[in-house]
Order: sequence, then C-alpha cells, then structure tokens
Amino acid sequence: MRKKFVLYIVGILILSLAFSFFYLQEPKADGETHILTEEEQKELVEFNDSLIKGGGFFSLVGEELSKAGYKYQTAGMIYSMDDIRIYLIVPDSEVITDKTKKEINNIYQDMVSKHNLNWEAFMIKVAHSDEIE
Repeated sequence: MRKKFVLYIVGILILSLAFSFFYLQEPKADGETHILTEEEQKELVEFNDSLIKGGGFFSLVGEELSKAGYKYQTAGMIYSMDDIRIYLIVPDSEVITDKTKKEINNIYQDMVSKHNLNWEAFMIKVAHSDEIE
C-alpha cells in the first residue's frame, strides 16, 4: 500500500513537471519574460530528468514523507535550476500547522543536502488546493 502511494505521488509530480516544460520561460522580477535558449532548455531537461528518475530526488522525498506519515499530493514546477516550486496539497479538512510545515521543510532540506542541490532554489509550500498560486 505504501509503495503504491509513493508511486502515486511520484506520478503526480512527474506529470506536473512535464507540464512545466510547456512553459519553458523564466519569470523575471522586472515583469519581462526570458525565453530559454535551446542550450538552457537542454540543461533544464537533463536537470529535471535527474530529479524525477527512479530513486532520484523526488522519489526519495516521497518515500521520506510517507515514512513520516504525510500522505499529501505533490505538484511542482521547475522554471530553472534556480527556481523550483513545490506544493504539498493538504486535504481541505486538515489544519496546516507550523509544526507540519517545519517537518516537511526539514525532510526536503535533508534530501536537498544529500543530493548536493541548492536549497535556495527551492520554494516549498504546504497548502490547501485553493491556496495554490
């Protein structure tokens, strides 16, 4: 049962990340949009593949979240290697506490460290479905 849940989370994340490639644009603070070059797109695809492969970053995060008792849906977008936004979607009936947010962030920080990724690139948000931007 637990393995099916992890596969479900990873599947949702993979679909979300694949969807992000339809929007290979990097948002800029000045409101202008930068279209990624072919080389930047290739690097981003390789980076994305390294994150979502079996036994990769997102797979291991899903396992750790499941071990900790979190059974949330995950969605995300990778805009660039320095802009990775992840949303953990909590059922509307569940109250999101500061303790929950901290525990989830700690799991992500541990996995980011183990995979030698840049923690500054990640924006992790625990929210109800109607709070996702």
